[in-house]
Amino acid sequence: MAFLRDETGQVIASVKDLVPILALLLRYRDRKIKMKDLVMRTLKRWISTVKPISTSSEFLAWRQQFLPGRLQLLAWVVLIILILVTMLHLTVTIPSLNASGDPKVAFSADRLRAYLANTISQILSVFVGVLITRSRWIRQSPERVFLLFNALVLLPMQVVAAFRGEVSFDSEIWLIYFAIQAILVPVYWQLHLLSQVVAIGYFVTAFSFGWRDPNVVVPAVYLLFGVYTIFICAVANTGVFLYERSCKRELELRQQLRVFIHAVSHDLRNPILGMTMTLKSFVKPSGESSAIPQELLVQLVASGDRQVELINSLLEAHATEVQGLALHRQPIQLAELVNTTVNDFQPFFQQLKTSVYQTISPNLPPINADSLQLRRVYENLISNALKYNRPSLQLTFAAEVVDSEKLGKWGNRQSASRLQHSPLHWLHCIVTDNGVGMTLQQSKHLFDLYSRGRDQRRSLSLGLGLYMCRQIIAAHGGEIGVISSPDQGATFWFTLPIQT
Repeated sequence: MAFLRDETGQVIASVKDLVPILALLLRYRDRKIKMKDLVMRTLKRWISTVKPISTSSEFLAWRQQFLPGRLQLLAWVVLIILILVTMLHLTVTIPSLNASGDPKVAFSADRLRAYLANTISQILSVFVGVLITRSRWIRQSPERVFLLFNALVLLPMQVVAAFRGEVSFDSEIWLIYFAIQAILVPVYWQLHLLSQVVAIGYFVTAFSFGWRDPNVVVPAVYLLFGVYTIFICAVANTGVFLYERSCKRELELRQQLRVFIHAVSHDLRNPILGMTMTLKSFVKPSGESSAIPQELLVQLVASGDRQVELINSLLEAHATEVQGLALHRQPIQLAELVNTTVNDFQPFFQQLKTSVYQTISPNLPPINADSLQLRRVYENLISNALKYNRPSLQLTFAAEVVDSEKLGKWGNRQSASRLQHSPLHWLHCIVTDNGVGMTLQQSKHLFDLYSRGRDQRRSLSLGLGLYMCRQIIAAHGGEIGVISSPDQGATFWFTLPIQT
């Protein structure tokens, strides 16, 4: 047995004694790594939560209409609160302080005059703000009126104090006003922040030049209420930001709903109207029998089948969203499945003069998948490429075995991070075309429910195909995405676990 000895040759411990210590150190290292991964995942989730949503013109128009009304409400609320607080101070607070007999808290004649000057100037300023919010300026530039009203509320007392060589520490007013403003005007968090920085920044600047508030006896009050004010401002701005974000998302969903209803009305109504008009043409007022040509019957049946297929797609999308997708897995060879799918599309390829390059090796390891559902993925990707591109398209099918590090190259670094400790190998499948491509914004939403493809002006389909592709691949434990840019074609990729 091996022993550890010191410089004098004395036996300290055997290697066997160190095994528990080494195991403990390894366990500590593993826990440290897991804790680090947990912190990083939590941080990424928080960052994705606060990530801003793109601002649409519809949201900007809504905010432009929303802000004037809320500014008018804010102005009236502030004016009423100021009047009520002033009456409370004059009738209750100041008499109570004077009755206490303590000269430190009692209001002398000079202090009372200073209080009345500050209060009257502030009430008059807020009243001017009320008049401004009811003028035509608020419709022309509500953002400027917002900043002007903040100046009228927060700066008059500072101006009056500046004439006396003092500064007014309005922490209570700041706390109340910034909270009320965030509740009543929960838009434009940037303007909220700017108004707060101006008010607090003026006080800090004046304070650094030696000006003080004579009503503050204990210097620690500056620090204490300053921290409170900064905390309230941070919470208020966060609330405004999250409210704006939720409004943007709500308007975006409403827009998608309108688009979906329009697509449904087009895809369901027009063929049914065509069938109805065709059948009406064979109706005879005399009640005699009519002979309908066989070719026309075939067209009517095909049209009806398409409507049934469309309705089934809607039901399937809803069921998949609620219950998940049921798979019937079995070992399959990807090359054989792709060859069969491509052969079924040969008439369309010949009609549109599409060149197909199938480079998937038959020697790839088998995958444990549902062949019917995986075939639907390829059918949707092929149909999507033929539908949104010009004739003479080039389609390339490829697949290779990859590890998690190589997955990051295809723009799915999150999945690479998630799968880096997985014992599975992955099959990376690619369908590439040299068509018109798409923008990054279109790529982000291409697999969303009811997304309608690359050229929405040419397409009124319900956009269920690529959504179902994502559901199918996700049910298999993989991921799907697209890499594209305008006029540079598109590369659709998805990953599948390999049966080991």
